[in-house]
Amino acid sequence: MKLFFRLLVIISVIELLSYSCANPISPTGGPKDTIPPTLLESSPMDQQLNFSGQSITLAFDEIINTDKLKQNLIITPTTEVEYKTLPKKYRVTLQFEQPFNDSTTYTFNFFDGITDITEKNPVENLIIAFSTGNYIDSLKLSGQVTDLLTGDLQEKITVGLYAISDTLDFEINKPTYFSATNEEGLFFLQNIKASKYRLFAFGDENRNLTFDAATEAYAVYPDTLNMAEISGDTIDLQTIKIDASELNFISARPSGKYFEIRYTKPLTDYSYQNEDSIFLPSKLVDENKTLRFYDNKSFQDSLYTIINVIDSLGNSKIDTLFIKYRESSRKLEDYTVSLEPKNGTSITSDTRYTIKFNKPSNIIKDDFLNVVYDTLVSFDYLPKDITFSKQRLSFNFSLQIDQQQYTDSLNQLINAIVIDTTNIDSAKLSIKSRLQKIDPASFKFSILPNSFLSAELDSSQLIEASYKFLKPTNFGTIRLNLTTDQSHFIVQLMSKTSIIAEQKNCQACVFNSLNPGSYWVRILLDSNKNGKWDVGNYRKNIPAEPVIHFKEETTLRANFDNTLDYSF
Repeated sequence: MKLFFRLLVIISVIELLSYSCANPISPTGGPKDTIPPTLLESSPMDQQLNFSGQSITLAFDEIINTDKLKQNLIITPTTEVEYKTLPKKYRVTLQFEQPFNDSTTYTFNFFDGITDITEKNPVENLIIAFSTGNYIDSLKLSGQVTDLLTGDLQEKITVGLYAISDTLDFEINKPTYFSATNEEGLFFLQNIKASKYRLFAFGDENRNLTFDAATEAYAVYPDTLNMAEISGDTIDLQTIKIDASELNFISARPSGKYFEIRYTKPLTDYSYQNEDSIFLPSKLVDENKTLRFYDNKSFQDSLYTIINVIDSLGNSKIDTLFIKYRESSRKLEDYTVSLEPKNGTSITSDTRYTIKFNKPSNIIKDDFLNVVYDTLVSFDYLPKDITFSKQRLSFNFSLQIDQQQYTDSLNQLINAIVIDTTNIDSAKLSIKSRLQKIDPASFKFSILPNSFLSAELDSSQLIEASYKFLKPTNFGTIRLNLTTDQSHFIVQLMSKTSIIAEQKNCQACVFNSLNPGSYWVRILLDSNKNGKWDVGNYRKNIPAEPVIHFKEETTLRANFDNTLDYSF
């Protein structure tokens, strides 16, 4: 029995030692390994001709790790042939299930797919190109990918060349040649066959080599590329991330007290026509994917209507249907009315005020607004330049009120109250005393109740807000002097996260009442001169209109006036 236990212990020790030898681990102590593996030999060799094998073998000067080889390896031209990865210490073999195509140049770009086993240092610039024919395709193309709206370098963007065909669809077809951008946004395509191609870049977040139009950033190059003529050229691309999926109709039916028409993606605009030109209150809901019509009792039974909707790419879809409402006990949505700027905001005489509704609405009181000095005293500042939104979900206006005007009006009220010192009127004295305590640096705003009526006959409630006049010494001004031969463009003053202000077609642009801080300038070119910036339409091979980024940061201090000169 003792002999049995001794044998068992000896066997266990031998197995443990064997396991340790078969599974190398990182050595402890000593300097960190920063040297990547070096390729010693490969079969086939780089640039080899007339290769006829079905396997690729690489040998290195140290033990390697290939856990991420398949997800990093890029083979061009694209192949659907399956292969197995067979690693063995210093070597790795890729065994393909079918032969390679005849008279074709293949490029294997391993990127970071092969590393050493200790510190995971990737083999640098590991690319093997070979041909199954008697020559190597040598055409190449390079460039850089940036974000169109931010100018930021775009890493891990797939850039592909597609063989031209009548059925080419980036959402279905995989690129013939492709590469991924590095951390500097650079891409390099090589060993390309002389032919004509389409160039397209996309995020490929799911790494399936097909474009997901709904979620992935993309860039389309509008021209056909004849590689025999442009080999070695540099082409830069700018990506934009927008839902570029196809616009489709889903359903049209009554929903509670409404009639709703659903689509597969968000809409940016819509219009409708009916035979009697009947106005139908409506708005977009469900993240702008659903068009809702309200029942304003303008017709009975059903109404034949033509609906025209437009998505972010400018694609339009026309549908004909019958709008019909049904009786419903569903509770109506609460009516909300909001005012911008928000309570407590600082304003100038140029400030425009916006009243927003959650349902299409109308003004039913022309005198809906009061500028309030005191609970007993107000002054009639009339809204000017009232503009309703297309679907009557908001309107904006100006007051053209400034601190000096407000102070003068307040003083006129105070001076109009004359106190007879021989026979003091306590009521007048109280009112005058209250007016003298009012701070002329701020004022109160009242939107009177029952001023607006919704499509469902809701009446608005009282809205109150207080505003402060901007102190000019607390803010600054940025002036732009632009030299350009462009006639239609949009100038945007940017912070790091948002658009602060914009103006159109100005060569001497002035941005007033700016908070101290850092600013940048962006120009959106309106190339088709339609008064807006267009995102293009990749389905029609139309890229987004150009964007120019001036990377110079301007730091604005309080009570400063900065002048910037740019050319484009």
